[in-house]
Amino acid sequence: MVRLMTEMRESDDLYIDIDGTLLRTDLLHEAAWRHVKTAPWRIFTLLRLALKGPAPLKTFLARKIQFDPATLPYESAVTDLIAQRIKQGARTILITASHQTYASRIAEHLGLPGGGYGSSKRLNLKGATKLTRIQALNQGREFVYAGNSSADRPIWAASKKEILVNAPSKDVKAATESGRAELVVKTRPPVWRAFLKEMRLHQWAKNTLVFVPLFTSHSYRDPHLLGLAFLAFLAFGLCASGHYFLNDLLDLDADRAHRTKCRRPLASGDLPILYGPLGTILLTAAGLALAIAFLPWKFTALLVGYLALTNLYSFYLKSKSTADVFALALLYTVRVVAGGAAIAISLSSWLLAFSMFVFISLAYLKRYIEIVALAEGQAKGRGYVKDDADTMFSLGVANATASTVVLAFYISSAEVRTLYQEPGVLWLLCLLMLYWSNRIWIGARRGKIHDDPVVFAIKDRVSRYVFLAMIIVVLAARILPKGTL
Repeated sequence: MVRLMTEMRESDDLYIDIDGTLLRTDLLHEAAWRHVKTAPWRIFTLLRLALKGPAPLKTFLARKIQFDPATLPYESAVTDLIAQRIKQGARTILITASHQTYASRIAEHLGLPGGGYGSSKRLNLKGATKLTRIQALNQGREFVYAGNSSADRPIWAASKKEILVNAPSKDVKAATESGRAELVVKTRPPVWRAFLKEMRLHQWAKNTLVFVPLFTSHSYRDPHLLGLAFLAFLAFGLCASGHYFLNDLLDLDADRAHRTKCRRPLASGDLPILYGPLGTILLTAAGLALAIAFLPWKFTALLVGYLALTNLYSFYLKSKSTADVFALALLYTVRVVAGGAAIAISLSSWLLAFSMFVFISLAYLKRYIEIVALAEGQAKGRGYVKDDADTMFSLGVANATASTVVLAFYISSAEVRTLYQEPGVLWLLCLLMLYWSNRIWIGARRGKIHDDPVVFAIKDRVSRYVFLAMIIVVLAARILPKGTL
């Protein structure tokens, strides 16, 4: 929501805060995260500096961490206002509690002749201190101030007009009722809503793989085993969501450069950076606690292994061609194995082989979608270039076909004849699998799949019908009397 309350005069000097106002993020928090993400022990250095005050901490980080101003998430209503004032030749100045280095670079990037003012080694430019600097710069003239937080209240009180960007509702109401509000910008959703979005609850569909052993062993009528499988699903969901927080923190720059991932809560600024580490720790701890309290130790060990592999993938394997695909496939397969461990059922080698081929195909599909979206060159943070698309397409289709071959061998095995009344019905699974895999790869080739393939399969009506048909086929083979066909 953007509301223009009055028309600001060109002669009015405009001072704009950066963190949370011009930018939808806080540069101190971003710099701190970038400093510690590859060396967590550095947090102790930052804590020691923080005890000396915010100014020394900001100066230290400004020396260590640099930002490309073009990649940061800007508040479009504020940048539009700045562009309008530059065109009018009106005086506009950035003034921020972030370090002077950052203020100057952002002002230069935006083409502001008034420049930018920020904190120094001895001065934290915030609140009353910022007001004193504005008054000195303005030499008694009236000014308009754009801010976002309670720390800006003394500056708003001294200004001619107020611009409030995602500010507390109390301040917005007071400024609106008094007629002092020049512009009200409300684009940030409530924190709880952004937190839930960052958890990517729709991605929990991947964790339904823990129910596969329950279904293939035909133990789904046992309430106790069904309950254990549900707890396994919940534990994996919480841990996976915790990893999504970490993954998005690590991928901030790549996500902001991506046409759709730039809308993720952490990348877009809908969710403050501080919630990234918080979500990572709390959600992962909750998932592990659930597993330790209620599920077998083998499941917990597999969940810990899953977390170790996800971190290895995020910090290293993600940028390595082929290794990243196999890591993704293994992460899917671990869910199936863990589902068996949760209900104490041993998995057949047929199921494991089928799973690996299917998941390698889906992993290649995920990368293929990312690569074909490139205009040219190499995918940021990935080990692939545009020219790899055809190779990935061939490998993905080959693995999908191999999974169907494994399924055919399984249907022909003696093991099936002991589990199913009418195993001949299962041959329909091969047709359904071939149809679905061919359809999804042709769709990717035609550019019709723009999201994670698992998410696409959940949203795609035809895919849902195919999966439902597979379930019906398995149940029919199980319950139909012998000799029906």
